[in-house]
Amino acid sequence: MPRLGSRYVRGVSSPTRSDSRRLALALTLTLAGTLGGACAGDEREKPRAPDLQPLVDAYAGPTRDFDAQAAAEVEELVERKVGALVDMTGVADLIEDALGSLGEEPAGLTAGLTAGLRRGVVLEGEGFARVTRICSGHGTPAPPVDRDANGVLELTAGYTEDGLDPVIFGGAAACKEQVGQRQLVVEGGIALHIGDNLKLSDLPASPVLFQLAGFALSVDGTERVAGGFDFQVCRGDAASCVPGNFELLLGLPGERTLVFFIDLADKSGGFRAANGRWDCDFLAGTCQSGGATVTIPVYQL
Repeated sequence: MPRLGSRYVRGVSSPTRSDSRRLALALTLTLAGTLGGACAGDEREKPRAPDLQPLVDAYAGPTRDFDAQAAAEVEELVERKVGALVDMTGVADLIEDALGSLGEEPAGLTAGLTAGLRRGVVLEGEGFARVTRICSGHGTPAPPVDRDANGVLELTAGYTEDGLDPVIFGGAAACKEQVGQRQLVVEGGIALHIGDNLKLSDLPASPVLFQLAGFALSVDGTERVAGGFDFQVCRGDAASCVPGNFELLLGLPGERTLVFFIDLADKSGGFRAANGRWDCDFLAGTCQSGGATVTIPVYQL
């Protein structure tokens, strides 16, 4: 794949089957420079990304002290959101897989599945890239590559000489994905906050905040999320985000917030609050911070 500056290039990968899952990875990658000649549809200006800064600030600075009352108030919310989060990990993998087409190496959590499927693109200058991924569809073996039947995921990533823009955005339209034995259908707006001036090579080790707006997710024909959902994937050495965990923002009365973090592998986790980080034993029903202990309900996680 040629190196790209402020020129427009379109590439279409061949539909390739992986051994572990016959992925329908028909990808179209469009790059457009904000300086230079005409692009597809005469699109010259970088599209404006949604503003995720208020959500970023909310995750960074929870406003409610953690105590027994707060733990009781969020019990049902935590259980419901964690249940949805288990299915959302499949959505996160789908998005990061699509973003892998932007780099010289597939980026993100699903790099093992996509290795060798396509050559990468080096982003230079200033502009934006659009990635279109036809979803894999339901069934084993996977059905033929078919945008109309299987749906599509589309993402836009702006970039400058310094790196990627802070927010990558787009949406899914009737996107059908098979994750193990589960059949997912994804629909709605998607935005990712990846940080300032991040290099493509740094993306797999950086925290990513997902905002899914006007969003719907069904699993095996049952609706799991409707209206919207947000979560953070914690990676690297970010100060507030606990590496190896997922985070969920919890709203409480009085517009106050807590952040719940969890390792889905062993269900360990706790809370970030205005009065510090609290590590919890959910089976024992206790959380601790700096020698203080709070008794909590036994969450069903």
